[in-house]
Amino acid sequence: MEGVWELTHFYHTANGDTLIIDTKKTQHKIYLDGFVIWNVSPTSKTDEWHGFGTYSFSNDTITEKLTSMSNSMKSDNNTYIIPIELKKNIYKQINTYTANDTLYQNIEVYKKINQ
Repeated sequence: MEGVWELTHFYHTANGDTLIIDTKKTQHKIYLDGFVIWNVSPTSKTDEWHGFGTYSFSNDTITEKLTSMSNSMKSDNNTYIIPIELKKNIYKQINTYTANDTLYQNIEVYKKINQ
């Protein structure tokens, strides 16, 4: 997992139906020596999103514990357990959550940009 990763595709689904496909969103994640830092370039219509903390990787799951983050990320729970599919220089993470009886997924596909 160690390295610099760039988002290539973002999908937002609700109950299995794709609502958004975005291939222009700019987002990076850096995993190094047990630390993670990530950022998203905000558009004129969105809040700033970034985070920093520690991470562990085991059994196709990343656990990120954020200790510093943008206001839009702050909550009572700043630990994120994210299942991933890792191939050599590509990984896909799927964040699943429920709101108002709807199952949502944010699916992010990253490519490694450092060798």
